[in-house]
This record gives sequence, C-alpha cells and structure tokens, in this order.
Amino acid sequence: MARLRCVSCSKMSESDALNASCPRCGSSVVLEGRAPKRLSREQLDRTPSGVWRYRPFLPDVQADEIVSLGEGGTPLLPARRLGAELGLPNLLMKDESRNPTGSFIDRGATVLISLARRAGVKECSCVTTGNLGASLAAYSARAGIEARVTIDPSTDRGKLYQMIAFGATIEAHQRRAQPTEQKHVLSVNAGNPYILEGEKTTGLEIAQELEWSLPDVIVVPVGTGGHLSMIWRGILQLKESGLVDSSRCRLVGVRLAESERSGLPPGGRRGSFTELEESEPYFIKEAAAAIEASGGAGLETTASETVSATGLLARTEGIFAEPASASVVACLGRALERRQIERDEVVVCVITSAGLKDTKAVSRLAKFARPVPVRQDYTVARIQVGETKLALLRLLEGRSRYGYELWQGISLSRRITTASVYQHLGELEELALVRRAGVVTARGRERVPYELTKKGEDFLRVAGEVEGVRSP
Repeated sequence: MARLRCVSCSKMSESDALNASCPRCGSSVVLEGRAPKRLSREQLDRTPSGVWRYRPFLPDVQADEIVSLGEGGTPLLPARRLGAELGLPNLLMKDESRNPTGSFIDRGATVLISLARRAGVKECSCVTTGNLGASLAAYSARAGIEARVTIDPSTDRGKLYQMIAFGATIEAHQRRAQPTEQKHVLSVNAGNPYILEGEKTTGLEIAQELEWSLPDVIVVPVGTGGHLSMIWRGILQLKESGLVDSSRCRLVGVRLAESERSGLPPGGRRGSFTELEESEPYFIKEAAAAIEASGGAGLETTASETVSATGLLARTEGIFAEPASASVVACLGRALERRQIERDEVVVCVITSAGLKDTKAVSRLAKFARPVPVRQDYTVARIQVGETKLALLRLLEGRSRYGYELWQGISLSRRITTASVYQHLGELEELALVRRAGVVTARGRERVPYELTKKGEDFLRVAGEVEGVRSP
C-alpha cells in the first residue's frame, strides 16, 4: 500500500490504486516516503542514463517489468549564443523535447504504465489537450495495453496525429473526466501521483549532469504545477540522500499573464499555450510552496512574448520548443531587471516539449521567418509588412511613441481603430521590429511606449532603398 498525502487538505491515506485520489475531498495526492539511503554518486554514475537510472528514488518496479522507450537522459546544453544576447554567460537548457514523444511527460508515463502492466491493466484512458495523451498512447502501445484518449477541443493536430499513430482510440469531449474505478481499466489525469514520480527525475538528472551540484536557478513552466513541485522534491531527496550539498537552488515558475488567462471564455477554446493556460492546476499550491521554500519567484509572460522567444531560442541554439516551453526564455529579461536572477548565476531553463508538436506555433514562425532580410530578399518581407505596418514603423523613427499617439498619427491618412493599431503593434513585436520601452505611469494610468529595434531600423533602411514597395 502506498502512503499518500492530499495536496489540498493534507489528509494522509493509503491505497494501492494507480489512480488514487484523496478520500476526503477528492483532490490529487502525492506519494509520501523517505529518500533512499546509502547511495553513492559512483553507483549512479555507473548506471546507464535515463529515468530508470534513479530506481532507488522511484516506486518499486523490477527490471523485467519496466516499459521503456528510452526516456530521460536528455542533454543539459550550454546556451552560449542566447546567453550572450541576454547577458547570462552561464545559461543552460535542459532539453526535454528529446524524450521519445517530445515531452517531459514521458518520464512519468514509463513509471505509470510499467506499474499498470504489472497490475494487469488492459485499458488506459485519459482526457487531454495533447502531451499527456500522446505519451500514454505511446507507452500503452509498448506495453500491449489499449489506449483510449478523450481530446479537448483545443488539442493540436500534431499531438492528435501522434495519438492516432500509436493506435489510440480517440473520442471528442468538452468536459474533464474524473478517474474511475473499473477492473482492468485505468483512467488517469495529469495529477496522477505515479506520473509525477517519474517527472521528479528531471531535477535528479540536472544535478548529476552538473557533477552532483545544483544550479543557482531552475526556470520551469508552471502548467499544472506538478513538474515544478516534483523537481523541488527531487532536489530535497538528493540532499537527504547526501548526493548533493545544501547549497541554495531557487525555482522560478512561469505562467501566462492573468489578463490573458482570464480572457478565455468559460469552457472556451484555448490557444497554443495549453501548458501555460492549464485550467486545472492540480498542484498550484505545491508549486507555490516549492517556489517559496527555494527562495524563488513566480513570473508571468504573454502569448506574444512566448512566440517571439520560440523563434529566438530556435535561431540562437537550434532548439525548437513549444511556445509554452519557450516561456522560460521569454521571462529571463524581466527576471534580470527585477534582480530575481543575477547575471553571473548558473541558470537552467527546462524546455518541456518540442515545437513540432504545436502546428500553430510552426505556422506562426513560418509566417514570420526572416523578417529583416537583405535587399534581394525584400520581396518576401513586404508580403509580411504592408502599408499600415510600414506607416507605424516610420512614425517610430527617431523617438518612442505611445499606442494612442501612433493611432493619432496614422488615422490622419487612413481609417483605422485603436484596436487595429495595437494588433499591428503586436505583430510587429513578433517580427522583432518594435519593442515596448517600459511602462510609464501618467495621471494614474499605465502607458506603454513603443520604439524601433535595431532590426526595425534596418528594415526601414532596406524599405527605403527598394522601389515600388506596396501592400499586397
């Protein structure tokens, strides 16, 4: 029987169910247990890399019971070019997109499905926006277990295609299903305690890859809160086991800005940022407690910023991430400004999933590819930047202006709404041609001035040299 703690009411209970929940309030639970003792660094260093290298930290599974696709063992990559651009010389990327289905959830799926096959489970089902369903479908196929996935309306095609390829039965439904108790049927959600135990190995691996030391900061998308809180649990267990010293490691969690989350209609369709928009953050209290205990911080980002960061990460480091994953890059500049991260610190950003799993992100980046080309390629750029955007850019030459000022300037020559001006400014931000120059408070209201970037200045210079530039 596993000993379990409710993440909402803290009730302790025991259960051998693989989809256990709190018997008092029905909330998600986590496994309780002490870290393994008498482990040596050499012992773990000699063990082949991957999630199951850390079997002493995981639920008891015999070697011949493991269902694996080679998950874990993902690289911790120095991000020198990105770090130079941001002013972080010791920036590292933990690239979880290298997992078998392109997501960190594979770390948890191998643990849960191994236990499920041992227990005689014949069918595994879940409701998902994508990554959970793709991972469970793959590992169920490996184990010979039927997979039934109920998809959220916002599920991206890339993830849906994965589930179909792995042979899952796909159903469409708009409501979240709760775990059910049926013989030989395992119904799970992202709050499953055994999935979380596997996700804990991200933190264990980071420490081992840093030769059994901890970075100063680990930056993680919050999502359900599970991955972040389990990385912290892994760090605590490493300290308890004596594998790392008691040096400080701060956790920074990144979420979509409240204004953008609250803009979603009740039960409405979500966008390309489901890991940030997570409507059921099962472990948000656990994540908040981990951030506080580590001395870390919570940060917010916007959809526009994450798309820009996706392109920046791909161009500088060759890592193509989902926008939700790239949010950890989008927030770095803000964290530096607020002194939540210092420039000389060792900072690890956890890239949780691959960009090709998000076809919306692919189409956005393809649309904005090479936004400031050399002269002979300008015909490509002018398709993206029409007369209205060019007019806005020219208004910004020489000095910054507020959105309302820009509307006043551009409305003299064409009929346009302020909302349309801000939409064009957002698209120009995604193209990295303009940026926000801070926030100014005037008469009790916050106003945001915009200014040209170096790319924006170069773009206007090229536009001036090319004859016949017209909106398509």
